[in-house]
Amino acid sequence: MEKIKWGIIGPGSIANNFADGLTSSYSGQLVGIASKNDERRKSFGDKYQIHEDFRFDSYDDIINSEHIDAIYISTPHTLHAEWTIKAAGKGKHVLCEKPGAVNYTEGQKVIDAVNEAGVFYMEGFMYRCHPQIPKLIELIKNKTIGEIVSIESSFGFDMGKTIPEHRLFSKDLAGGGILDVGLYPISFSRLIAGAASNEKFLEPEFVNVESKIGETEVDEIAHANIKFKNGIEAKVSTAIRESMKNNAIIKGTDGTIELPDPWMPGRDGGPYHAKIIIRKNHKEEIIDLKGPEHLFFFEAELASQSIAKEKTQSPYPAMTWDDTLGNLKALDQWRAKINFKLPQDKI
Repeated sequence: MEKIKWGIIGPGSIANNFADGLTSSYSGQLVGIASKNDERRKSFGDKYQIHEDFRFDSYDDIINSEHIDAIYISTPHTLHAEWTIKAAGKGKHVLCEKPGAVNYTEGQKVIDAVNEAGVFYMEGFMYRCHPQIPKLIELIKNKTIGEIVSIESSFGFDMGKTIPEHRLFSKDLAGGGILDVGLYPISFSRLIAGAASNEKFLEPEFVNVESKIGETEVDEIAHANIKFKNGIEAKVSTAIRESMKNNAIIKGTDGTIELPDPWMPGRDGGPYHAKIIIRKNHKEEIIDLKGPEHLFFFEAELASQSIAKEKTQSPYPAMTWDDTLGNLKALDQWRAKINFKLPQDKI
């Protein structure tokens, strides 16, 4: 089988992770890079041995290249929807870093565009492609800890200080915790609540929230208590100015399941090592999931395989189009609750 040829727009740190994952992919290969920064384009191109002819200084040039099948987008958040729509319009398949758009309205335009173009599209929640998630869903559906009662998850880190020029502190670049890493606990809670009811996901209702809006007017710390129609309650937490546990604990009527590292189960990209800890009847069982693969191998391979099989979406539990839209709607609600509005919300 001929490999899917990938081009990357925006060679930041996460693009390096994706490129590392592609290196061992059976179904995809990296052939092109687009960056407006000469130094970054050269260093990235050299690192991944990209031919000089495919080191583009224009995003338009890479999506117009007939030698590239699919585009991985890892620009700042506010460019995700624009370049997904443009790439799809050129017949390119797209894997776009999260968030796929900065709000639901923008997200719907993305889905309409990829649907009309008939191309593959997936929002890049790498953890959803990782082996620990199907295993976790299996445990939930088998009622290993009985009926699910609650979920608590967090993803937060401390930048140390407010850096006004940094994208995370820029309202114009859709900064703040919720849209950078808060979308992980939200997507996780929706997934697990859904699995408990034999559905792919459920949508939350926000009960109460608390937050700290910083001097640059973005959410620096945010917490929310949410509930689902099946009675499951969840607490989600995120931050760019507070280090958090960055774990997930699911409580059931018969015990608990903990994922110590749900978002990045393997330091420095790999080899991966994920643990699922089950506590019930005063006993602890640890399910070890280990492998030589790079963390981003699973996402790169799944996307490449899906494209090769002429699918427009990746299979559950990876992010489907409806899942992406549901997540964006929940993020809109969370932001509205803490009165964090973006310029794009007025459109």
